[in-house]
Amino acid sequence: MREPLLNRRTVLRSLSATIALPMLDAMLPRGLCRAHSAAASGVSATGMLGAPTRVAYLFFPNGVNVEAWRPTIDAAGRWIPSATLAPLNDLRSSIAVYTGLRHRNAEANGDGPGDHARSAACFLTGVQARKTAGDDIKAGRSIDQAIADEFARTGVRTRLRSLELGSEPAMTAGSCDSGYSCAYSANISWKSENLPNGKETDPRAAFERIFGRSSELPEDAASRLHARRSILDGAMLEAKRLASLVGRDDRARLDEYLDGVRELERRIDNDAVAQLDAGDVPEFDGGPYDLAQRIDLLGEVLALAFRTDSTRVATLMLANEGSNRPYREVGVSAGHHDVSHHGGNPEKLAHFAAINRFHTERFASFLRALSKARENGKPLLDSTIVLYGGAIADGNRHNHDDLPILVAGGGIRGAGHVVACEPGTPLCNLHTGIAQAAGATLTNFGDATGAIQI
Repeated sequence: MREPLLNRRTVLRSLSATIALPMLDAMLPRGLCRAHSAAASGVSATGMLGAPTRVAYLFFPNGVNVEAWRPTIDAAGRWIPSATLAPLNDLRSSIAVYTGLRHRNAEANGDGPGDHARSAACFLTGVQARKTAGDDIKAGRSIDQAIADEFARTGVRTRLRSLELGSEPAMTAGSCDSGYSCAYSANISWKSENLPNGKETDPRAAFERIFGRSSELPEDAASRLHARRSILDGAMLEAKRLASLVGRDDRARLDEYLDGVRELERRIDNDAVAQLDAGDVPEFDGGPYDLAQRIDLLGEVLALAFRTDSTRVATLMLANEGSNRPYREVGVSAGHHDVSHHGGNPEKLAHFAAINRFHTERFASFLRALSKARENGKPLLDSTIVLYGGAIADGNRHNHDDLPILVAGGGIRGAGHVVACEPGTPLCNLHTGIAQAAGATLTNFGDATGAIQI
């Protein structure tokens, strides 16, 4: 077989941006049949045909209204959507519902109150957070970072080692929960036991990170936004030259991709202009912008990062743990944390369920973005594992067992079914299994007692 016509890292360049490209046939060794492309394109961290290579973790805070969340199960073990999970109905065949999982290190274990901070800090680390509101924070390296480290060790090179996103600020100081630092509540990705990764909350900034526009001066960025100039401006001549080198199918893919990038950029710019017009209303106070659109844009940027192989590991916090943002978008003017402490009150329970469903809709939107994007003729979701959940179960009880956890992806075991784990099984067993399925050679993680096969 001859060398590919194009390198997998071929990009388009403008004066201030580097535009990553999706996988094209011209990036495969010449003489190779397309049916073999997944094995030969180098997209797998393990080099094994069909092994999932992207991993995303989507987090929601404050637990759930358990009765509204819990799906029913048919005679074949398939799950039937509950009110909260109904937005996922058309995606059920790609989603497994897990039961019985627990995070022991999110429990008090002698440290008193502070379940919200502990649960976020423990969610991807499996470690009990040190109780402090000072700068001596301590949790543990999170599973997303362990996977990213393993990818780097085995020679996977991407523009971004990992990508961290969220809808609310990545605080690193102050006391947010019964003597616990805000760093615990506002971050789920930890580079080391003392260093949370923080996160990007602006879809436009995240979009421009993918395309390497960080060198652009703020005043130039503002001018471009108001003039509605595209990140693709200045690169279209190069795109036309590239199109002349590749086959008809690749030209169609390239046109579809560039049209999609421009359309996503247009919607992101509309969101940014709306933010400027709205003034300085703090996001965590329930600002006037469209929260659903904001989170969905972050999800689409994340899907784009995966499609262009800009990163293979990512996290998205739908809100910070303990968030008390009102959700007027779904008719809830009371704070999220307040209604999670429902005490059996029917109105609060209904409001809590509405917020849970709102977050599920955002998860569904992200999965659809992955399903819509194509790689090697297949949905990008087929080469991605997505874990969705939190480390509090019943928002009123603050318990950390039988956690609300879903796992989605094209090739996962148990897709479409309920995977009933032995009650009390560490969530870290699932984290370890996902890491192994993604190609990382981790044998244990956190308080894992084994690995759940994915």
